[in-house]
Amino acid sequence: MKKPVKIDDIAALANTSTATVSRALNNKPGVTEATRQRIIKLAQELNYRPNRIAQNLALQKSHLIGFVAADLLNVVYIDFFRRVQKLVEPLGYQVLISDSEQDVAKERHNIEVLRQHRAEGLIIFPIHDWHSETPVDHLMELRLRKFPFVVLGSIKGYGLDCVTSDEIGVAREMTAHLLSLGHRRVGFIGHDPENRCVNERFEGVRLALREAGLDLDPAHVVAHREGWQEGLRTLLQTAGRPTALVFMNDVLALMAHRLIGDLGIEVPRDLSIATFDNGIWTQHLRPTLTTTVENPQGIARVATDLLLERMETPDGAPQTRLIPQQLIIRESTGPVPQ
Repeated sequence: MKKPVKIDDIAALANTSTATVSRALNNKPGVTEATRQRIIKLAQELNYRPNRIAQNLALQKSHLIGFVAADLLNVVYIDFFRRVQKLVEPLGYQVLISDSEQDVAKERHNIEVLRQHRAEGLIIFPIHDWHSETPVDHLMELRLRKFPFVVLGSIKGYGLDCVTSDEIGVAREMTAHLLSLGHRRVGFIGHDPENRCVNERFEGVRLALREAGLDLDPAHVVAHREGWQEGLRTLLQTAGRPTALVFMNDVLALMAHRLIGDLGIEVPRDLSIATFDNGIWTQHLRPTLTTTVENPQGIARVATDLLLERMETPDGAPQTRLIPQQLIIRESTGPVPQ
């Protein structure tokens, strides 16, 4: 196997010092232009590749970014990881990924391991986003140490850099669409106050109704727990039932689809349905589902830019960035039944 070319080899062939070669290759002053061009030409001819490890040690840089996922069984995290990786690779960074498996202790451990591997910054999908009762002291410690990191999600009240989809805004828009069709009795299926994303969707529906002078009837809310389908069945068989349902996500809407049909309820003639997340099947179900789609590339780009900014200015004021979502109106929402 051919030995890799070292900076000493170029210096010997150029009849100069290694310091001069280093200055020439790194575009530093103290080298004549003629010498610089001669050294660069030699390096190209010899297929010289700089020793990144040595450079990193000299610059106290690792060119590593850590990516801490809450649960890699959720393919959304893998998608975000790939997007972040494609954004930072052209800048010379590599991304190390870890899985917290919905365990805050593992989240703490993953963060510490990535710091031990000299990651220069972290992008974190926190467990707190799924379970709001989990502590965030380890994230506050990072903040106090001025270690660069960005939360993909939202942790309010702690002064952290956060980037997330605007769940409240799109839920308000969805509810306004239902109101424009004449619906006044709107139900919410799958409420989970411990899940930040679901809770914000619930809040968006509630706010839109309130702006129209209406209230979200607690009897029209089905919690996301074991047996929720029976709760939905009971709701749909009750006098004065909702004329429109908002499901917390498209998976629950799919699970409810057969139940609704078995009750002889036709969508959207008898009941309008709207949901979130735009799974691939939502446009193939009959009727096709009104839903929302987020902007993952926009989230990844804003989060990456914010992390790079924080790596340069660790003392900067914390920022919260909300990335708009799009409402997609399809066949499952129609005029209120007469």
